Amino acid sequence: MKEEMFISEKKIEKLSKRVAKTFSLSEEEALGVIYEEWDIVETLFHEHGKVKAVHQYFIEEINYTYRIA
Repeated sequence: MKEEMFISEKKIEKLSKRVAKTFSLSEEEALGVIYEEWDIVETLFHEHGKVKAVHQYFIEEINYTYRIA
């Protein structure tokens, strides 16, 4: 059974700032991307816990999924 994990708003806010900077988006647009790909974000936080690591792997996953870079 999968364990439920709480991800704080503070962590989501930090992640959205990093994603916004990486992709030159507004923070609102970055939040949209994060919530659109919530399963990935949740898994990454469960595996890594730190915003910096989650950001790194999230960007790689987004680039691979959408073939951005």
